[in-house]
Amino acid sequence: MTFSQHLKALLPLALRRRLISAVRILSPGRDASRPFTLGAERRSAAKARFEAVDWHDASPTRIIYALTPTASLRNVGDHAQAVAIHRWLGKHYPHEPVVELDKDVAIACIDEIRARVRPGDRIFLHSGGNLGDRGQWSEAGRRLIISTFPEHRIVSLPQTIFFSPTPGGRSEQEKSRAIYAGHPALTVLGRDRVSGQLADDLFPGAQTGTYPDFVLSLELEAFGLGTERPPQKGILACLRRDDESVLDERVRVDVARKLGPETTLFDTTLDDPIPSERRLDVLRDTLSLFAAHEAVVTDRYHGLIFAVICRKPVVVLPTVDHKLHSAIEWFSDIANVGFAETTEDVADTLARVRETRVVTYPDFNALYFDRLPASLEGLPAGPTPS
Repeated sequence: MTFSQHLKALLPLALRRRLISAVRILSPGRDASRPFTLGAERRSAAKARFEAVDWHDASPTRIIYALTPTASLRNVGDHAQAVAIHRWLGKHYPHEPVVELDKDVAIACIDEIRARVRPGDRIFLHSGGNLGDRGQWSEAGRRLIISTFPEHRIVSLPQTIFFSPTPGGRSEQEKSRAIYAGHPALTVLGRDRVSGQLADDLFPGAQTGTYPDFVLSLELEAFGLGTERPPQKGILACLRRDDESVLDERVRVDVARKLGPETTLFDTTLDDPIPSERRLDVLRDTLSLFAAHEAVVTDRYHGLIFAVICRKPVVVLPTVDHKLHSAIEWFSDIANVGFAETTEDVADTLARVRETRVVTYPDFNALYFDRLPASLEGLPAGPTPS
């Protein structure tokens, strides 16, 4: 058992959260002078994938959709965002085919990409929770694309933004600030109120805004899983098992046990890789699992979102940063979404949200995603095709 696992096992939840925050502040952090690099094997595999990219050469302009998850990223939420964004791009830019470049391809093949991108192409960067020093892989790719294509319109889709209050975190923040400031046609969107404010503060030269996670643009009926299905028995405990969790494995299992014998313990990070051609099937299977339960308890952002898509009562537990504390505001008008500050609050909160009978859900497409293309026209689209 590691030292952090011992702490999780011995300390109460509230104390663990305070200790984790203190450690992050006092920690010297990552070596800020060491840039992110891909290993030789990953670089070679990325170059092989680049050769298979369809560049839609017959089209005068394209959408370059970059920094999507590789198959090794086994979190369903990352791939669900890719599914949602592809659908959104197809809806709002129907005459511009999409060229997808995953994270490793974007980093390993930047010179080849530079040679293939045309003046009129638009560049969209994948959404997620990695704009900061904890997302070195993604942030390295984002910086590389922003610095490589100063004459192209670039939109960084909604991100949770977080730089640790450590020497390493502050150093990474200044690197991103300087690189983003050098781009004249950049949009940086936050995925929650705190991230949107950070985008305003850190990147004053960019167009900024705050939008929900793109997975909220998806509708259950599109997956053949209509909401008319009768209520199912049991609770789905979708609880994370990584360093963003404040729960150790013992507490995680104990939370699930206390929810009752018909509880299913699950995490959106799967055991197997998720190649791009399997994204849709994996997402459908995951939504089917959520739809088959009566209610959800989760500390996963996409656990919350999948529950909302499936119209299930849900109790949300916090993680180590502002991700869920701030993101929960998107759901403040949904009566069967509840927040439990500690595991001791789960039972009462769950009882309350399950008793809610009449629930109105926002139309996130009408409120946000269908309006975004018009908002993006506030900046130039880049040079026109020659």
